[in-house]
Amino acid sequence: MIKNILAISVVINSVLIMAVVGPLPFFLYLSVVINCAMVWYIQKILNMSNELNEDVLDLFAELENYSNHLDQIHEMETFYGDQNLQNLINHTRSITNNIIDIQKRYDEDIEILEEKTEEEVADEETSQD
Repeated sequence: MIKNILAISVVINSVLIMAVVGPLPFFLYLSVVINCAMVWYIQKILNMSNELNEDVLDLFAELENYSNHLDQIHEMETFYGDQNLQNLINHTRSITNNIIDIQKRYDEDIEILEEKTEEEVADEETSQD
């Protein structure tokens, strides 16, 4: 309802400006209205982008927790050396690496997560040897 009233107000004001002072102030008014609309739209898109980035980071954190939990289960005496669990761990790492690759394309602040993952891989390689 408010959006409709605002749109009607913008149209009526633009007609009044055109009739009273001429076309040049009308185009100035039109430019200001379009610029305000674009600023609002850009803010909306940036907010959506930030929310998406936060959701992806949350997803990555959940996947990392899952991977750690799976490693803990694999290290238990009952399941130590189980090939099915090892395949599941490798699959989880593959998915994690794919998510990191996708994040690299869209986010420049991913270096911290990259370093953490590289450290974990190095730790695992030393523990397997």
